[in-house]
Amino acid sequence: MPAPTLRSPLLFLAVAGLCVALGCSSSRGAKSPAPVDSRAASAVTEPHGARAHVVAGHDYISRGLYDEAEREFRLALDSEPANQEALAGLGQVDVKRGAYSEAIPLLERATRVSTQMVSAYRALGDAYAAQGEVDKAATAYRQAVALAPNDLDARLSLARSLTEIGEFDEAEGICSASLRTAKGQPEMLARVYQQIGEVHAHQGNIPEAMAAYYRASEWNPEDVLVARGVAETAVRGGLYAEAAAALNRVLVLMPLDLAAKKQLAWVNFKLERYPNAIHDYEAVAESLGTADRYYLAQAYAKSAKVDRAIALFREVARVDPQNYKGVYCNMAYTYFDANRYQRAIDVAREGLRNDSASACLRFCWAQALDKLGKHDEAIPVFETVLADPAYAESAKRELERQRRIVKLLKTKERGN
Repeated sequence: MPAPTLRSPLLFLAVAGLCVALGCSSSRGAKSPAPVDSRAASAVTEPHGARAHVVAGHDYISRGLYDEAEREFRLALDSEPANQEALAGLGQVDVKRGAYSEAIPLLERATRVSTQMVSAYRALGDAYAAQGEVDKAATAYRQAVALAPNDLDARLSLARSLTEIGEFDEAEGICSASLRTAKGQPEMLARVYQQIGEVHAHQGNIPEAMAAYYRASEWNPEDVLVARGVAETAVRGGLYAEAAAALNRVLVLMPLDLAAKKQLAWVNFKLERYPNAIHDYEAVAESLGTADRYYLAQAYAKSAKVDRAIALFREVARVDPQNYKGVYCNMAYTYFDANRYQRAIDVAREGLRNDSASACLRFCWAQALDKLGKHDEAIPVFETVLADPAYAESAKRELERQRRIVKLLKTKERGN
């Protein structure tokens, strides 16, 4: 029977292969697996795990996910409590959140021993700078630059801190060297020229500062920080037309920038563009502070919107009476310039009840009396102003004029 004979070896081989696949071996030849040492496994995996958490934490920071980054760094510290990178990472998270006082001790611990973490020194410098400790900030940034001489962010941070502490020559030298490093990088060149502008501005060298800022604008016209720097430098130098142009540029780049809108309103006030200033201030009326309201009131006054000006001046005086005592003088002269002389006198008297030493109020009062033809009454009021150096010369001239007028009027009366 040939057929069964041929099938038997095939059947045997199939069964044998199935047994091998299923592990059907003899119990006498099998060996049990070696026991695993859990402590050894932990020692191997924990450092690796800490490193993985640190890497994940930095990835979250780069994406602005600070809660997730904090969790990863804390997990790294749970695995490896002395991990400097995790400590530095927690400090960097606090810096990003603006919690500088919490960041500083973490970053100081992370950088206390020899470390190559440039980012930790930079974050420590940022925290010190935000807390106003500019000398310590400069020291931290120096360490960052020493570790990474070609790191332009670190170099510019160091130049900025040196500018703040008045080390202008060194700051300018760092910027000049950074220009070579930034060659071929338009955005970085813009930042370097921006910092050169800041150095010159702090020195009071406004033309050189403006020139540097304009170079920065050429390299990166879309950088809102550069446009804002041009505006601030122009304001420092009293170049209000240039400041207005720069602020308009800021608002093209960031249309909702409230600070720029308010500063543009103030600049237009300084340029005596009172309708423009009023329009700019009224556009952000809900966010105006006391100083903004004060300038808006003056713009109303200059635009002959007397009642609006007075209402706003009174609001300013009510909100901050100590710092705005002079508002009553503004109110008195607003009425005076509108030929409402009796109202000017009333406000002057009202203001003198709170500020009896105000020569401005007395001078306005006396001038209003003159306009009303009450020269006899004006003379003693002008006399009270003679002791104030700011009004002495003007009061002396007015007194002489008032006395001549009174004498002339009396002569006419005797003639009649």
